[in-house]
Amino acid sequence: MLANDSDRDWEYWGKKDPYFGVLIEPKFLDENLNDHSVQDFFASGERHVEHVYRAIRSGTRPDFRPVRVLDYGCGVGRLIVPFASRSQEVVGVDISSSMLEKARGNCERLGANTVSLIHASELDSLTPASFDLIHSFIVFQHIPVARGELILRKLISLISEGGVGAIHLTYADSRSAFRRRISALRRRVNLVHGVINLARRRRFSAPLMQMNCYSMNRVFDLLFDMHCSILQVEFWEHRSFRGAMLYFERSSRPLLPT
Repeated sequence: MLANDSDRDWEYWGKKDPYFGVLIEPKFLDENLNDHSVQDFFASGERHVEHVYRAIRSGTRPDFRPVRVLDYGCGVGRLIVPFASRSQEVVGVDISSSMLEKARGNCERLGANTVSLIHASELDSLTPASFDLIHSFIVFQHIPVARGELILRKLISLISEGGVGAIHLTYADSRSAFRRRISALRRRVNLVHGVINLARRRRFSAPLMQMNCYSMNRVFDLLFDMHCSILQVEFWEHRSFRGAMLYFERSSRPLLPT
């Protein structure tokens, strides 16, 4: 039986294929990495961060210039490097110690000197309401939903009054019934999972990346309870999973009834 241990699985990716664990493309497999592919990897992070800032500034915050930024699920530093060039302080958080070690080396190499890196287990050590921007992209989909909701609540508590959250969540699996059954079989039977890995030119023992879908009703209730208002929503679809990037602003006061 395959155990669903996302912490263990992400430490595996951090050791074996850290770049591929962040962006699932063959050119980012450890065996295929070269100067050009690493450059592409970080260029994609630059484009994403520029998009996030543009989206927030067009959604009623044209003067948005966060001083303190937190990126949850920072991996090897794809996004914290461009965040560092746009703010005074960045905190990168990840569940994998190996990922954090790679991120630390990349920050040093790329001159991101304002970045601090912490393990996800240290999240409670951060001061509540102390960040102007909390960001997470293509991360929560790999976290079991019950745990992910608790983490989301904690992250929102770290946003300062008037600060912004930019969080990506997967909400629907549009794969065929056959593909969903195969995925369920891979979770239950090691041999099936390993053979499919080999067919996809991956290591036999490479863990199955969890893909979890969140209830938007529950997420919106959480945002409401924590005094957040939605600025905008962007829809995403990747490999038949539908997701949404939620941009929201936090207030210290409850939302007023209309």
